Amino acid sequence: MEKGLKKSIINLYGLPSFGFQLFVNMEVFYFAAFLTDFAKLPMALVGTVLLITSICDILWVPTAGVLLEKSNMRWGKYRSWLLVGPPFAALFFILQFSKIGSPTINAIIITVGFAVSHLIWNIFYAGHVALNSSMTTVREERIAMSTNRGMFNSLGAIAFSLIGMKMILSLGKGNPAMGYTLTVVITGAVMIACYYTLFFITKDYAFHGTSVQTGQAEKKMSIGEMLKQIIVNPPLIGLMLGEIGRYLGRFVIFGLAFYYFKYVVNNLAVIAVFMTGLNVVTFVGALIANPLAKKFGERNTYILSLSIFIVGLLAVWALPMNYISFMVIMFIAYLGYGMPDALGVVMYSSTVDYGEWKTGKNARGFIMSLINFPIKVAILVRSVIITGVLAGAGYVANMEATPLLVESIKNGLTLIPAVIMLVALILITLLFRITPKSLAKMQNEIAARKA
Repeated sequence: MEKGLKKSIINLYGLPSFGFQLFVNMEVFYFAAFLTDFAKLPMALVGTVLLITSICDILWVPTAGVLLEKSNMRWGKYRSWLLVGPPFAALFFILQFSKIGSPTINAIIITVGFAVSHLIWNIFYAGHVALNSSMTTVREERIAMSTNRGMFNSLGAIAFSLIGMKMILSLGKGNPAMGYTLTVVITGAVMIACYYTLFFITKDYAFHGTSVQTGQAEKKMSIGEMLKQIIVNPPLIGLMLGEIGRYLGRFVIFGLAFYYFKYVVNNLAVIAVFMTGLNVVTFVGALIANPLAKKFGERNTYILSLSIFIVGLLAVWALPMNYISFMVIMFIAYLGYGMPDALGVVMYSSTVDYGEWKTGKNARGFIMSLINFPIKVAILVRSVIITGVLAGAGYVANMEATPLLVESIKNGLTLIPAVIMLVALILITLLFRITPKSLAKMQNEIAARKA
C-alpha cells in the first residue's frame, strides 16, 4: 500500500520555488542592466554575452532532462538534486554578477557563470517538480502540491519586487557592482535553505516511484527513447504548446506595459502598482486553483482560465479605458494566467503517467524538465513581437504619442497575445484529453502491469 504524504510535505512542497524566485529574479530584472551599467561591458560584448547565454538557456532544458533521467544518486533519483544542485548553482550564479578583470575576461567569466549555473539549476528544478508525481499517485495530493508551488512562486516574486533593489542599493554603497554580487550571495543562501528544507522532510519518500539503490547498474533509457516520449504523447505536446501561448501572453504584457502606461493611458507613475498587482493576482489564482481543479478537473480549469485571460485582453483592446479601468480588467484577466501557473506541475505529472501507460517506460525526469521549455521559447518569440510592434509604429525614445503608436501598442499588448492564446487554447483542448477518470484508469493499468 502506498504510503500517504505527510501534511508538512504537501504544505512545504513549494518552498523551494519561493527561494528560487527570490534568487532568479535578479537575472530576470537586472542582468542586462548589470552588464551595461555596472560591469561596464562594451555594447558589442553585451550583445555577444546575451546571444550566447540565450542559446545555452534553450539547449540546457532537454540536456538537463537527459542528465536527470540518467542519474540515480544515493539520496533518491530526484530528491538527491535538492541537496547537490543548489550550492553549485549559487556559486556560479555569483560569477554571473561579478566584476573581475578586463571587459573581455569579465565577459568570459559572466558567460561561464551563466552557462554552468543554468545547467545545474535546470536539473534540480526538474528534480523538484518530478517529486510531485514520484512521491504519490494520489491526484488530490498532486494538485495540492502543485498549487502550493504556485503560491510560493508568487510569494517569491512579490518578495523580490519589494526588497531586491533596496538590497542592491544598500549593499553597494561605494561599489555599486558589489551590491549586485552580495545580493546574489544572500538570495542564493536563502534558496539553498529552502531546497534543503524539502530535502530533509522528504527522506521517507526518497525512492517512491523510482528504483532503489541496489548496488547494481540501473538500466538507463536512451536519448532516443526519451525523445520518443514526446512524439507518442499528444497530451504533453498540447500542454507545451498551450504553455508557450500562455507565457507569451505574460511576457508581451510585461514587455509592453511601460509603453502602454506612458503613451496610451498617460500615467507611467502607476506601473509599479500594476506590476506588483499582477504578482498578487498570480498568488490569488494559485490559491483558488486547488479547489477548482479538484472539483472540475485540471484540464477544464486550465481551459476556463485561459478563456478568462483571452476575454479580458479583448475587452481592453475593444473598449476605451483610463489607467484605473485598465488595471481592474487586467487584474481580473490575469487570474487566467495565475490559475494555470499553479496547475502546470500536476498536468505535466499526468503526461508522465500517460507516457508510461503508452510505452511501458517511465521518463519522469526528462518529461518534467520540459516544463521550462515553453518559457524559453516564449522569451525568444516575445522579443520578436515587441520589436515588431515598436518598429512598425516608427518608435523612437520619448516621441510624441501618435495615433499609429497608440494603436500599435494597444494591439501588441492585447490583441496579439489574445490571438496567440486562442490558438494555444484550441491546441490544448484538442490534444490534452486526460481527465481524472482516464488518469485513474491509466494508473491502475500501470500498477497491474508492475504487479
